[in-house]
Amino acid sequence: MTVSTEIVGRTFGPFVRDYTFRDLEICALGCGAGWDGRTDLEYVNEHDAAAPQLKVLPIFGVPLTVNEEMTTTLDYGFDYAGSLHYGIDAFFHAPFKMNDHVETYVTQEALWDRGEGRGSLSKQVGRSYSADGTHLCTVETYDCCIYDGGFGGERPPADVVDYPDRAPDLTYEEVCGYQWPLIYRLMGDWHQQHIDWGYTEQTGLARPINHGVCTAGIAMRHGIALLFPGQPERLRRFKCRFTAPVLPGTRLATQVWKVSDAEARFRMVNADAPEDKPFLNAGVLEWE
Repeated sequence: MTVSTEIVGRTFGPFVRDYTFRDLEICALGCGAGWDGRTDLEYVNEHDAAAPQLKVLPIFGVPLTVNEEMTTTLDYGFDYAGSLHYGIDAFFHAPFKMNDHVETYVTQEALWDRGEGRGSLSKQVGRSYSADGTHLCTVETYDCCIYDGGFGGERPPADVVDYPDRAPDLTYEEVCGYQWPLIYRLMGDWHQQHIDWGYTEQTGLARPINHGVCTAGIAMRHGIALLFPGQPERLRRFKCRFTAPVLPGTRLATQVWKVSDAEARFRMVNADAPEDKPFLNAGVLEWE
């Protein structure tokens, strides 16, 4: 198929999601909360199912935009086989309720040409609203389609995040659970690369890999625990680029540099091989 830039500027939706506290718990479990039966239980202990009171891991807002329905609807002619999730920049405006009817409107904001052999870069922006009209979050999501470069479009802007020239101020290490992507799939990302060993063997990977958003949720959970523990509602922005896939069983290290009282930079690396390419890079956390 041929890349079509006619989609740029169009808004699609609403993409509808009705959820309960159970979905909030599934998301948190898929991002490792409670892995040992005691860590970060505030995300998975509703206390009273009739009147649940959870802390919500804000990564829940990202799959409201980043899901298969959105991807197949906003089809600009890309080759799905070469589609890689490149990054997210999520802004959180209001707290998520324990249950809600959420409508998300997604705008195809840009299509950039990285050049022949390097692919295209797509930017979509999703805006999610509660049943009462409250603007919950804005999610910018980027996809690199490696087979679709060279169509004559504009080059993408530089994405530069500066890190302090010092060792990380804080680090959180944790082994990625083998079952975490199997749980996170229940959020609606059914791609076979996260569960089918035969599928991933064809791509040269040793085993099924973590979802990018699942890995981002792990890093978000780590950042909250390090910077404002027990208060995920304070998070206002979470940005990262996906730079290498995570194999379950890997010991992860989320490295954090504070740059102000309400902002930090982060990376996620292999704790046992920190010199390797990071799993997540260009990371930004902002809170109030």
